[in-house]
Amino acid sequence: MLINQRNLIVVFVSFFLLALAARLSASPNILLIIADDMGVETLASYGLGENPPVTAAIDTMAQEGMRFNNFWSQPVCSPTRATIFTGRYGFRTEIGRPVGPSGPLPVIEDKPASASAESGGGGRGGMGGRGGMGGRGGMGGDTVTAAENALPRSHLRPQEFTLPTAFKADEGLGYSAAAIGKWHLATTANGWLNHPNLAGFDFYAGTIGGAPESYFSWTQAVNGQVTSTTGYAPSDKLSDAVSWIDEQGDRPWLLSFSFNLPHTPLHLPPEEYWQSDHSALDRHSMPAQGLQDYFYAMIEAMDTLIGRLLASLDSETRENTYVIFLGDNGTSSNVISAPFRAGRAKGTIYEGGVNVPLIITGPGVHGGGVSEALVNSTDLFFTIMEMAGINPKQVVPNNVTTDSVSFLPVLSDPNTPSQRAWLYADEFFGGYSGLESPFYDYAMRNQRYKLLRFNGEEEFYDLQEDPYEYSDLLEEGLSPAEESHYASLKREVRELHDSN
Repeated sequence: MLINQRNLIVVFVSFFLLALAARLSASPNILLIIADDMGVETLASYGLGENPPVTAAIDTMAQEGMRFNNFWSQPVCSPTRATIFTGRYGFRTEIGRPVGPSGPLPVIEDKPASASAESGGGGRGGMGGRGGMGGRGGMGGDTVTAAENALPRSHLRPQEFTLPTAFKADEGLGYSAAAIGKWHLATTANGWLNHPNLAGFDFYAGTIGGAPESYFSWTQAVNGQVTSTTGYAPSDKLSDAVSWIDEQGDRPWLLSFSFNLPHTPLHLPPEEYWQSDHSALDRHSMPAQGLQDYFYAMIEAMDTLIGRLLASLDSETRENTYVIFLGDNGTSSNVISAPFRAGRAKGTIYEGGVNVPLIITGPGVHGGGVSEALVNSTDLFFTIMEMAGINPKQVVPNNVTTDSVSFLPVLSDPNTPSQRAWLYADEFFGGYSGLESPFYDYAMRNQRYKLLRFNGEEEFYDLQEDPYEYSDLLEEGLSPAEESHYASLKREVRELHDSN
């Protein structure tokens, strides 16, 4: 009898382990790739800009996966990252502009000579505009007023329920989670160097703030420990990503890989990352004109590294991995190109500031698909969960109000209608103090019309006839149909804020 009991136990344990292994092997990997400061006009696959940079890896993703034409980020970096990781708009998380102030970091004393080529970006100051982060229109937009500069800046609050936390809610799924690269959600108020780990990631390595001091000599944090590092920062982070993925073995994983590229400091990347000839560019000084050439070279370098990251995955892993590529906000004004324009770029709620690339490949994704569905950056929160087989209703606490709508059904059929009726983006200075605050800008669009408020003034556009926002319909008088959409969007904005 004892032998039979032992045999039963062995059979039961073996069955359990086999079932667990089968479940783990069936769980897809999630690779979230975030580019810093690039709108849809920067990619040939979107067919908008003239002479865009060469991006072979991203173009291949668009051919093999699905491209979204109506994807909205938030106007600047930290708010977009917060929406992805929480599924909540800025007025709920109170992150309305780049997170800060930063905590203390050791000063790098000796920088290699190649770092001097980064004179065009102004270091951490970014590309000017409000607070040096692009502001309302970045270069060429208005500057930060004294009143705005005096307002407090926010951080991702410790009580926010995050995406990696959702992945850990079901231990049976067995996911590992890492964030590598730019973070920009931390201050000393929420854990600073330890914040990525406190937010739920098992491993973090990257620049904890908004941008490296130099792409060739920078300060990085690895699980709360700080070192001064030299080399080409994006390549170093690629090595971290490849190593971390390799360490996971057969365990499913979630990796947020966030490039600093093509954010400032503008520079000429090492030649091994070029995809076209940039030999005419000066590596050691930045000209007053022609900055876009450096910007494009940086995009090409990022694309080369994306290609290497994807090539590092064996065929079985690649087939079982969702790869999500997106921009965190639009292009800065001093390097933006037609059809968008300076002053309505990064840091604004115009299309040039929020209409960014979203391209997805992976299991069941319709190859070569192009979707016109409305998708918000908040929607990645639920969609990524459902990719992994996680039911958001079962893991997100009942007392957490989310703004995420899964668009997973669209991935198998690009003609699937939008899963949401409108998109929303906002930007504000200081903590959220209400819809009518003079420091609060917002935009909402439906499938055709867009309502926005900028500097306290409303504007209303027909994006079907005027996709780049040249003709404010409120200046021309509204037809009955336009009046109906205008009133509907105003009502939706009010109801959205009343839900907070």
